[in-house]
Amino acid sequence: MSLNIFIDVDGTLLNSNEQIDPRAKEILRQTVLKLSAEYPDSGLYLWSGAGGAYARKAAEDCGVVSFFSGFAGKPDVIVDDNPSSVFPRRAILWRGDGQWGAFQKNLFVEHSPSNHLKQTTRDIWEWVNQTDRRFASLYRPNHPVIPTPFFGEIETAEIATVAVNPSSKEFDGERGWSFPMTSEKLAVRLVNYFRQWNPPPHAWFTRLETKLRLEGHSYHFDTAHIDLSPRATRSMRSFKLQPGNFLNMVNADAGKWFLVLLRLAKRLRVIRFDEAGIISAAGKKSLAQHIQQSLPEIWREIEARKLEVSLI
Repeated sequence: MSLNIFIDVDGTLLNSNEQIDPRAKEILRQTVLKLSAEYPDSGLYLWSGAGGAYARKAAEDCGVVSFFSGFAGKPDVIVDDNPSSVFPRRAILWRGDGQWGAFQKNLFVEHSPSNHLKQTTRDIWEWVNQTDRRFASLYRPNHPVIPTPFFGEIETAEIATVAVNPSSKEFDGERGWSFPMTSEKLAVRLVNYFRQWNPPPHAWFTRLETKLRLEGHSYHFDTAHIDLSPRATRSMRSFKLQPGNFLNMVNADAGKWFLVLLRLAKRLRVIRFDEAGIISAAGKKSLAQHIQQSLPEIWREIEARKLEVSLI
């Protein structure tokens, strides 16, 4: 498998002082050695919006030109018979020289779930199968449903968006789900959910992705999504007159699994609750309020980890 890595010049290789971090040269050297040993036909490239000549000059000035296989401007137009193949397998948001220490760890992390996450996905699936009889009336009739407890790279995410439960329309025919599905295939699909080109992420995520990008974040590199319940039922508003069993489902699932998923997200620093909130006997209320009142153990974990809480 190849792994071609492109590094930006200004603000990445060069910091705000237009200098290179003292650690960078050795880290780049080690990166090239690892690529040569483990990823045949791969290379390390330097690119810039200012063009390839500018990128080469920057590398020469820093004394790192020999580490790069080539220099290029960033692409403006892509002509390809398979455009989805051009989509990066990983995008790393560079925030400063402090990231050089974890440079290789971030570059070479696998795009597959850890064994722990695979096992958690399997356990959640089994839990749903064992308890679904209680909640069968909440589903669309004769509609395939797979428990989807998260979307995106939850184990490396710094931000988690949180909503109530997935849309049942996730499993409509054009969404490309194959049946039968195994829990391991499910975990792989969910980790890579926002990298897929065909099909793209469900349209429900468009609003959230737009808001994230306005703040310099994205599901493509630093954000994942978790639902309180992994069960894709009929729309929440269809239960507003009799919310009891729907809320029982949400509380049972979140009480059993949400903390497990939250603790897998070891880099998490921000939780952003869906502003749509959750139904209740008295009408709508915020997710934060619902968790504080009905799932206090989860709220204590959020406070203990000093996670920033906001709406999206």
